[in-house]
Amino acid sequence: MSDPASSPREALAKEYDAIHNRLFVLQILMVIALLAAFLFTGVSAALAEGLAARFGDSQWYVTNAVYTALTLFGFAAGMFPLSYYSGYVLEHHYELSKETFGEWVGDFIKSLLIDLVLAVVLFSVIYALLRWMPSGWWLAAAGFYLLFAVVLSALFPVVIMPLFHKFEPLEDGELTQAVRDMMEAAGIQVVGVFKWGLGEKTATANAAFTGIGRTRRIILGDTLLTGYTHAEILAILAHEVGHYKNRDTLRLLATSSVLAFIGFYVAHVCLTHLAGLLGFEIYDIGAAPLFIFSLFVFSLVSMPFANLHSRRCEFAADAYAVEKMGSPDALVTALEKLADQNLSNKEPAAWVEFLLHSHPSIARRIARARTR
Repeated sequence: MSDPASSPREALAKEYDAIHNRLFVLQILMVIALLAAFLFTGVSAALAEGLAARFGDSQWYVTNAVYTALTLFGFAAGMFPLSYYSGYVLEHHYELSKETFGEWVGDFIKSLLIDLVLAVVLFSVIYALLRWMPSGWWLAAAGFYLLFAVVLSALFPVVIMPLFHKFEPLEDGELTQAVRDMMEAAGIQVVGVFKWGLGEKTATANAAFTGIGRTRRIILGDTLLTGYTHAEILAILAHEVGHYKNRDTLRLLATSSVLAFIGFYVAHVCLTHLAGLLGFEIYDIGAAPLFIFSLFVFSLVSMPFANLHSRRCEFAADAYAVEKMGSPDALVTALEKLADQNLSNKEPAAWVEFLLHSHPSIARRIARARTR
């Protein structure tokens, strides 16, 4: 194999990764700046008070829902230049996106509307709990958040993903039968195997084992089907099966549960001690920027620890794939192709991987697989 440092594609991947890392830092700064401006200029309080005057104190739940919607649109507008650059300009510059500007805007609007529905539901419930049980709201809120996430995971492949991509059953053939045999051998029931229409919008490749219960299905990107051998595709799916056999979904749910309860408790402490200083009751929707800021900072602090657990799960899933395939060869070549096609940096800086990456670097995964 050629030296990665001598590969023009690898140099592009490092450049692309470095830009994304800088954009991540910029995004953090912009979110904090927007939250601070919204809160400390009094705009948040004025918006909440104006809506309360419009709908009346007895319809506080309407005030909360409308406030959430307007705030989400405002933040989306404030972040739009960054979204446009990272999601459209950068992807076209590196020839990863095939979308026209109109198509990209259409997907952006659809994503925004989905976020709107989810945010209104979440904030309506959380702020109702803040009003009804100000001391123990964070326990109930964390429980609701986890239940909401599970339900969303079940609905995601059948409700949300089809809004952005075409899906159709994969035609019967050697690969389809091999996939079904793999699932049957692993004791996994799936709705079916579907071709994921990525090629219309992107040059990247992907595959997933998605959904829960009756929505569980295997989706294979058409960009994967055309550029990878059957053995490589099966190795990628064996990795996903490894997550199932290792009960990684339950483990990640347990980790997420712990972090959710801690995060909402942190938000409770912040609201309890700081909301009053700013002239709010803890259940006032006008103090939402403080609530969001506390969860945002906690997510940044906890992200490396959640990612550490996730990377361990990825290594274990790779080990399962190597064992089931009988050799690391198919997985290794699949990972190398994915890195090249998706412009992934195979060897990011160790500190970047520790802080930001939920998956081990491609180089480390390949090295570990070859030692199995």
